[in-house]
Formats: sequence, C-alpha cells, structure tokens
Amino acid sequence: MTTKAYMWGWFAYLLGCVGVLFVLWYITRPFASAVRLPLRAVGAALLLTPWSVSPEHGELAPAWVVVVFDGLFQEDTSPWRAGAPLLAILVVAVLVALAEIWRRRRKYGDRYEDYDDDEYAGVE
Repeated sequence: MTTKAYMWGWFAYLLGCVGVLFVLWYITRPFASAVRLPLRAVGAALLLTPWSVSPEHGELAPAWVVVVFDGLFQEDTSPWRAGAPLLAILVVAVLVALAEIWRRRRKYGDRYEDYDDDEYAGVE
C-alpha cells in the first residue's frame, strides 16, 4: 500500500468517525449527564485509538479493527495485543468523563441537572 493510499484511508475513516460521533452526540442528548458524558467518551476512545497492524510493521489501524482481525484471522497473535491498550484507553476515557461530571457538579451544584451542555458553553 502506498503512503498516499494509506493517508486517504485514514482520512476516510476519520471522516466517518466524525459522522458516527455526531450521531452518538445527537442520540445521547436527552440522557442524564452521568450517562451521556461517559458514553460519548467511550465512543470517541473506541473509534479514535490507533494501534500497529502487526509487530513487524509500523502502519497503524484503529485498535478495535486490529482486535477483531487478530481474533478472527491470526492464529499466531492474540487479540489482547491491541485489546489491552484499547481497554486501558477506555478506562481512562471513563475516568476523565467522571472527573468532568464531578467538576461540573462541584461548580454548579444542584443547578447542573437543570441545564444542557450547550447552555453551559454559551451556545443558544
């Protein structure tokens, strides 16, 4: 695969991720913030975490794709080669989302659940 084709592939994937994350953002709008923020963080982490295609090559692919292909088609490698780092990133994403929920509740108190994220950001 040429470098140009590799870059175009990543561009198409990232463009698709923007669409998926927008739909996830839209679907989770009516959820409570304690559910909404971790779901969005997990979605972004799952889609945007890269990992090497194989130990011998330097090319990167989405980690979830590497986990699926290693699990289904590779007999000599384990899906945990990319699965463990992906799981670690997902845990970090949830912890960051929970820290943001805690920060907002601490800053806004009881008023926090009465408003949407857009109102906090000044968007009307």
